[in-house]
Amino acid sequence: MNDEALGKLKQDAQAQAVSGQGPAYLPDFKPSTIGTMGIELELMVLDRLTYDLFPAAPDILRLLDKHDKPWVHTPEITTSMLEVATAILTSFDEAAEQLEHIRTTVQRAAFEVGASISGGGAHPFQKWNEQRIYPKERYFASERKFGYLAKLFTVFGMHVHIGAGTPDEAMRLCAWLTQRAPLFIALSANSPCWQGEVSGFCSSRSNVVGAFPMSGILPYEIRTWDDFRAHFDGLAAHGIVNSIKDFYWDVRPKPEYGTIELRVLDTPLKPVYAAALACYARELCLEWADQPGRWPGSTSRELYIWNRFNAARDGVDATWIDPETGVSMPAAEAIRADLERLRRRSQDPGFAKACDVIEHLMRDGGQAHWLRAHLDAGGGMNDLARMASEMFEDGAAST
Repeated sequence: MNDEALGKLKQDAQAQAVSGQGPAYLPDFKPSTIGTMGIELELMVLDRLTYDLFPAAPDILRLLDKHDKPWVHTPEITTSMLEVATAILTSFDEAAEQLEHIRTTVQRAAFEVGASISGGGAHPFQKWNEQRIYPKERYFASERKFGYLAKLFTVFGMHVHIGAGTPDEAMRLCAWLTQRAPLFIALSANSPCWQGEVSGFCSSRSNVVGAFPMSGILPYEIRTWDDFRAHFDGLAAHGIVNSIKDFYWDVRPKPEYGTIELRVLDTPLKPVYAAALACYARELCLEWADQPGRWPGSTSRELYIWNRFNAARDGVDATWIDPETGVSMPAAEAIRADLERLRRRSQDPGFAKACDVIEHLMRDGGQAHWLRAHLDAGGGMNDLARMASEMFEDGAAST
């Protein structure tokens, strides 16, 4: 069997496993370049009159099929959401440029079908029971498996892929990036409302994922790719997982891409915010890659869960406990310390601009507080959805 035929066989096995129609399958870890990155955004599809969620994603996706472009578009679990994913990126300027191209292209396609596009982690007033499952076998299988949770999962996140080089290094970088994941929750938090109510959290989206049985984080005892494969095989033998997509961890390996995937962020309200946050994650991984063999010292899941909870509740005003030192500090202080250190070592000529964007995200309490201020001034939920959509459509406007 030649390499092309073998590759096709593996792709088919992966697709069958993901859809639940074939046996469990974990692909080999693809070699990659450390520090390359890719960005995925789950976007809201809104009615241009009411700004409620609008089940027009299938129509928008058909229009996007006609475009020759370096990025990809895919459906998501319900018909009022769609996903876009960049090509492989290596810098802030490259990421910002491609995300802006995505924004303008998707926005035009949405306009043709009477829809609007928005960022944000959770729609402020949609009702989960009104959502429709996208007509794809994988999503129907999810509905059969998870019941109402499948529709409840109409939330919108940003995922960042970072090239890890080797499978064993992916496990180490996963462990390090997991420690910092709550800081990314804090920075991206922009979903203060849930099902028509002010939630009391800056990121209500962050609480939804925890209902799924394979949520959480990479077990600390996993130190090598062989450890992970054994862990996967053990779970698969019980029918708990069938593919890597069954792991809803905050940071997980993505072997078919040769990456680790940070999955905790609310979809930012502007594409340039997404570019900056992805570059922050990238620079952290490059820094850890320059410290071979070093692992996090803390193995306290409770400490991680506490940091995560505080970040989701309080956003950039959260308190963060450094897992390595045990020192409690404002999350914004920890982020600024990271950025100052990373800026000195970065080889990305645009990283200073990314740092400026992140500094903007920490002003006045961050995105969630900007939205809450609109409510406090007398705005309604429909106005809030409109405001978020207009921020996304404004795109490259100055921060």
